[in-house]
Amino acid sequence: MSRSLSIAALLLVFSCGHWPRAVRAAEGAPADSSNSAPSPAQEVRLSRPLRVLTANIYNRTEPYVERMKLMRQQLSKLDPDVIGFQEAAWRPGADHQVKQLLEGMSYFIDHQCDGAKVTQPTDVAVAVASRWPISRRGLWTLPGSGVALAVEVAAPPPVGRFLFVSTVGAARWPFDAEANRERDAVAMDKMIRQTASPHGFPAIVAGDFDATPDSACMRFLTGLQSLAGASTHYWDAWQAAGNRGPGYTWSTENHYVRELADRIFHLSEHHRRIDYILVGSPHHYRGRARVVSCRVALNEPAGNVWPSDHFGVLAEVAGLP
Repeated sequence: MSRSLSIAALLLVFSCGHWPRAVRAAEGAPADSSNSAPSPAQEVRLSRPLRVLTANIYNRTEPYVERMKLMRQQLSKLDPDVIGFQEAAWRPGADHQVKQLLEGMSYFIDHQCDGAKVTQPTDVAVAVASRWPISRRGLWTLPGSGVALAVEVAAPPPVGRFLFVSTVGAARWPFDAEANRERDAVAMDKMIRQTASPHGFPAIVAGDFDATPDSACMRFLTGLQSLAGASTHYWDAWQAAGNRGPGYTWSTENHYVRELADRIFHLSEHHRRIDYILVGSPHHYRGRARVVSCRVALNEPAGNVWPSDHFGVLAEVAGLP
């Protein structure tokens, strides 16, 4: 959750337009390299599970430099293959936050504002990063204030190409905004089902949903209830991996959250799991996937500095023959 979610910020997040090419963060890599797929002779098989990370990086909230240094250190240790970023800041005339964060780390990157005529800064934006080439498949403005950036990742077999989505919402964080969260969940699922190939590896969604597992929007996405006459199913990676703990990702254990919870919610103790990795259902895709592990990540402070107000989630998803 941002420190400030003004009306201006809500407008700015949707001022970013569609850009069909991702850029690479590695120093000196050409921008158009993001659209090049490996040749069959160069293709190698992935001998381990796919590592997927979701990370709300708290835009440019201070102490920004110290936070990003810590974030980069922990990202390097996690070594994810694909990352869904939320609250990824953009400033006109400068490299966006994710490109700065991943500089030299050889990721292909797409930020929702790439290529758009953005004249004002925005903090509540999404981005994706991938070890392999990506191509944009959609930038979806959702009806409840959310946005979702969808890219196709050219991963090696046995995973192969798959749709990867990062999502966040500018006005779905209040407790009484479940109607917004529900509208976003239904719309996003419809877009994913229309875009992802049912013949390939399941789509994967990484996002800050501002919703606990028992909320209607998350129950809808995990197949436990219908909404607006529709039903769907994704695996919640946390549960699919067999975790029994709460898996909190927004907690007053983190002093950034403690300050926000006290100021906004008037609570001294507050703990929720609101960040998720969702894996498309075996009912919807021929490609076979199994969540083999999932854990809370980006949750190690250095003194008084945390990487973000949110903890991340790291899942390992195996492609099955």
